[in-house]
Amino acid sequence: MKRILAFTLLICLLCATVMGCGDGGNTNTDAVIESLTAKEESVDLKIGESLLLTNYYEIKGSSALSAAQRACTYESSNPEIVKISAKRAEAVASGTATITVTSKVDTTKSCTFDIVVGKVFIDRDLSMVPSEDDFSNEWDEATNTGSFKTSSGITNFYYIADIYSTQWYVETDITLHKVNFDDRWPKVGIVAAGKNASGMETMVAFFLNASIGLNDTYENGNLIKGADNNSWNEFGVCEVAQGGHWAWEEGITNSLARHHDYAWNTGDTKITFDTTFKLGVARDGANFHVYVNGTYMGSFQLSASMDILYEDGQPMASHVAFYQFSSEVTFSNYLATEDATEVAKKIPESPVYCEFLED
Repeated sequence: MKRILAFTLLICLLCATVMGCGDGGNTNTDAVIESLTAKEESVDLKIGESLLLTNYYEIKGSSALSAAQRACTYESSNPEIVKISAKRAEAVASGTATITVTSKVDTTKSCTFDIVVGKVFIDRDLSMVPSEDDFSNEWDEATNTGSFKTSSGITNFYYIADIYSTQWYVETDITLHKVNFDDRWPKVGIVAAGKNASGMETMVAFFLNASIGLNDTYENGNLIKGADNNSWNEFGVCEVAQGGHWAWEEGITNSLARHHDYAWNTGDTKITFDTTFKLGVARDGANFHVYVNGTYMGSFQLSASMDILYEDGQPMASHVAFYQFSSEVTFSNYLATEDATEVAKKIPESPVYCEFLED
C-alpha cells in the first residue's frame, strides 16, 4: 500500500513539473513573456484620427509566441480624450491620455505611452482629406490658426469643426497656386451647407471666380480654347439645390437655384497665381455678408420661397466649408466663430443685396 501511495505522489510531482499540475495545465507565464515595451514614449494624433495599438508596442517571449500568448488588454487614462475600441485608439478631444498595455497571460508585464491629441480646424468626419493634401501645419496652438494646402487634381470641401448654426463668421487667407487646366472655370471660396429633415443637402457658395477660359469660344458646340486668363477681380455666389444642382448648370432656373458669378469685384485690384487674398463671410439667419481683404463687398439673402437652407419657413442651421474646384490652394490664417458679439461686428448697417443672372 505504501508503494502505491509513493508511486502516486511521484506521478503527481511529475505532472506538476511537466504540465503545471494544479495550474489548470497553463504554461509558466514568467517563462513565456520576457518583455513588453512601448516603441514610442509619445504619439501625436488629431481629433477624429485613430491608430492600431498593436503597432506601438513590442512583446517578446522565451520562444515564438502564439496569438493567445500575445493577447493584451488596453486602458486609456482619459477616455474623453482617447477612447479605445477593440485594438484601436481614437482621438476624441484635444489633450493627453496615457495608454497602458498589459499582457493577458502575464499581468506583471505592461508598458505605457502617451497619445497627445491636437486640435483640428477641419472636421475629419464631415470632410474627406486626400492623402495628397498637406495638413502638416493645420493648427498651431501658439497662434490659434494654421494652414493647409490642397491638391489640384481633386475637387473638395473642407468642413470647419464646431460650426453649425444660423449665425457665424468665417474668414481665411487664400492663395491660388495653380489649377487643373481641364477645368476652364475653377472656383475657390467658402460654402454654407445644411441638410433638411429628409437628409437632402443644399448649399450657398461664395467664391473667387478664377476663370481660366474667359477668352474661350464655342463653335458648333465645340470648345475653342483662347489665351488662358490668369488674373481675376470678380467674386460670386451660387446656390446648390436638391443635393447637387449647382445654379450655373444648364437647365437650372432661378426657381430652383440662383447664381451671380460676378456679383462683386475688386476693381483694379487683381488676384493672380500665388498672390494671397482674404475672403470672409458672415451669416445672420437668412442674410450673408461678404468681405474681401477686410472690405465689405455686398450681401446675399436666402429666399423664403425656396428650399435652399430653408425648412418649415425658417432658415436652417449650416455647416461651413472651404472649397476648391480643380485647384491647388493654400488656406491659411483662418478663423471661425459663432460668438454673437463677434458676428454682429460683421453685419453692415446698410446691406446691399445682389441681384441674380437671368435664367
